[in-house]
Amino acid sequence: MAKKFGNSLRLAALAGALASMMTAAQAAEEISFNMSWLPQGSVGGVLVAKAKGFYDEADLNVSVYQGYGGQRTVNEIDQGLFDIGYGDPVSVILNRVNGGKAVFVGSINTVWPGALCYIQKDGEKTPVLADFSGKSVGGGATSPVQNIVPAWLEQNGLPKDHLKLLRMNPAVITSSFLEGQVDLAECWEGASLPILNENAQETGKKIGMIKYRDFGLDMYGSGFVTTEAMLAEKPEVVDKFLDASYRGYEYMAAHPEESADLIVKQYPTLKKSVVLNQIKQINALVRDPHAENKDLGFVRADRMEKTMGFVREAFVVDDSIKTVDLYRNISR
Repeated sequence: MAKKFGNSLRLAALAGALASMMTAAQAAEEISFNMSWLPQGSVGGVLVAKAKGFYDEADLNVSVYQGYGGQRTVNEIDQGLFDIGYGDPVSVILNRVNGGKAVFVGSINTVWPGALCYIQKDGEKTPVLADFSGKSVGGGATSPVQNIVPAWLEQNGLPKDHLKLLRMNPAVITSSFLEGQVDLAECWEGASLPILNENAQETGKKIGMIKYRDFGLDMYGSGFVTTEAMLAEKPEVVDKFLDASYRGYEYMAAHPEESADLIVKQYPTLKKSVVLNQIKQINALVRDPHAENKDLGFVRADRMEKTMGFVREAFVVDDSIKTVDLYRNISR
């Protein structure tokens, strides 16, 4: 009897050990994702993928974190503080100029989504860029605007100081602009623009905007950024993350109302009407009709070359930074 009992204990222990081994083998891979700012439509595909369980199905446990601007986010990813994040190619290039190894691995904004917003007054003609000489612009302290606007002005035949760039806390840009403390505000489709429009309507104001891309800025906006080390050590994890994330963007395009509800459920302080407008804007930006590969996220060599050309001229970047090193179209 004692012998049988001992055998039973050993079998139970063996079964427990095997179960523990199987559980460990099946444990989800931990991924930290930096949103570059607050939860909003631009990163909605990630938030929808999380809510719908797409990451769970890929054996990924994705933790989402607030960010503090594009350049800081890219640098923090390069420093290993986050695995993947939402960042722009200009910040990736500047990171590599300073010895970093950040890599752009998937597009979300297939065109540059930024603009300069102004208060549109009834009866006034639609202004052009040259009309804003000496006007102040409220921009985030670590926003790509700080790097891009001076070069963009020169590209349009205007002096770098045509606009007075201010470095501001992003949280106060909208209120400062609507209260008249700054003349222009940086605004982003799929992000701050719907917030600005809604706040302006509440005060009886109407927003106009000058899109950078309408004045010669032909390059990618933000997408997914990681590091060379992450790609070398865990390429299959990055693959799975991108697959699940773009599945989230596809779902968001097909189900905008439900997606807005899913995002607001995760972040109850958000306003659904704003999130829904952000989603509608990002849905129009995420798909590139000119890409030879129609999968979401495909990075075109010609667009990256144009981006590199703009930055090389604007910031006097030497030939040691190669366009081919800036991005990857990894297996999906």
